[in-house]
Amino acid sequence: MSSDDLMSIGVFALVSGLSIHALRHYNELGVLRPAVVDPVTGYRRYRPEQVRQARLICALRRIDVPIDAVRVVMDDPDGESLRTVLHQHRERLVDRAQVLSRMVRVVDHYIEHGVAMPELKTPRIVQVTINVTDIAESISFYQAAFDAVFNEEISSFQFGTWPSGEFFLLTVAHEPNEHDKHDGPAGVSRFGLLVDDVDTAHRRAVDAGAIEVYPPVDKPWKPRSSCVADPSGNRIDLFQG
Repeated sequence: MSSDDLMSIGVFALVSGLSIHALRHYNELGVLRPAVVDPVTGYRRYRPEQVRQARLICALRRIDVPIDAVRVVMDDPDGESLRTVLHQHRERLVDRAQVLSRMVRVVDHYIEHGVAMPELKTPRIVQVTINVTDIAESISFYQAAFDAVFNEEISSFQFGTWPSGEFFLLTVAHEPNEHDKHDGPAGVSRFGLLVDDVDTAHRRAVDAGAIEVYPPVDKPWKPRSSCVADPSGNRIDLFQG
């Protein structure tokens, strides 16, 4: 292909729908590299057939597909990964929509009834620390099972927002057994979560990788409940809210 067939970054930005800044950014990330970079001037030039790739990137980023997923699509010349990436992203969007819907309901409640800040008369648990065998696996599980928001700065999942009555921190740690540094975490924990629907939450936790300890059951002395174990063996009691 002759140099006359190549497009400058300005022309390519115009026909592709991506800004010059975005094209430079995607070049740095290795998602869409120019066909030619002048070693003296640094000018970038693109092939006409790269327009389709650029427009696909533009379309995927418009719906907030993560860069890593976009890179997977760009690295697949046959395009077979596109459908898989879209299905995975759809699941993320559905989960995000559910979280936002719950927040909207809380906002509606605040609008109708006000933001009540009752005085805390009795102590209550606001943080539990659990040991896990694989922190990354645990993060993935609690996000998938309970829409938990992970705060990397404090290594904790955050339920609710401070200083609301729903605020609760679930901190994850990987602390070896004192007697055997290669024997994994020091021990498993057990804690309870109040959920909107025990049956739905139980099924979702199992689908996310939990082991069923016992299925949802009604007992006269407590709300409908069930129990699952996370991938590290920590037991989670689920209670009907």
